[in-house]
Amino acid sequence: MLKLGDSGDAVKVLQGGLNKFGALLLMDGDFGPLTCDAVLETRIVLGQPVSADASEAFQQTVARHPDPFPALTAAGVTFIARAEVSGPREYRRRFTRPVWPSAGSGITVGIGYDLQFVDRQRLFDDWADVVPDSVFELLASVIGQTGSADALAALQDIEIPLAMAMSVFLTRTLPLYVEHTRAVYPQFDLLSAARRTALVSLVYNRGSRLTDRDPVLQERREMRAIRTLLRDNDLAAVSTELDSMARLWTLPGLIQRRHDEARLWRSGFEPLQLG
Repeated sequence: MLKLGDSGDAVKVLQGGLNKFGALLLMDGDFGPLTCDAVLETRIVLGQPVSADASEAFQQTVARHPDPFPALTAAGVTFIARAEVSGPREYRRRFTRPVWPSAGSGITVGIGYDLQFVDRQRLFDDWADVVPDSVFELLASVIGQTGSADALAALQDIEIPLAMAMSVFLTRTLPLYVEHTRAVYPQFDLLSAARRTALVSLVYNRGSRLTDRDPVLQERREMRAIRTLLRDNDLAAVSTELDSMARLWTLPGLIQRRHDEARLWRSGFEPLQLG
């Protein structure tokens, strides 16, 4: 039995298993409140009696559960989702309702789902099965445009629970971005899951465009260089280009994301407490 206050490798294994259910936990070995919440929610998904304790039978069930996205593994899914929303506590505090992240972005819901970049058919395919018709129509009213205070206010009665957001992220959004990444970097499938995750995270955040809009800044220089390095099988040098991209931002979160992607490329999931 594992319970609140426990720690150690067995807790790390449990946390990794809970991430297959979208828990977005760091595998820090600390059975704290976030792990308790994840156990409770996973028990609900599994149809088990509600308890925050993890019995041996529960641990075994979680361990046997299939990985929801083998191309990146649960660790990779967790890495990208945490890069978008920080973690389960932050999601529930800041992202359950639609947000308008910046002046140039659209209204965003779920795990970084920017409504500026979708049309009605894409929105229908992604969300019609998981939200009521009334919510779908509200979301559809702001697609294809940058956000505004008025647009955000019109959507503030919408709530997207973490489980719903993760469902769309896993089944609709990530598969699309894997294809975008594969199109830009054809060697994608020859890489480890950690390195595939680093590239998908990059494309998820920046898109797949490789041409510069600013010839002085050359904002896509490193992304082009990564394509060349992969073609030439110079894999070790890719992390340098990921680190170099931090030059483009002043926001600490985006700077850290590039450095985390570089670290992921160099060292895999474990140093980031995801493996």
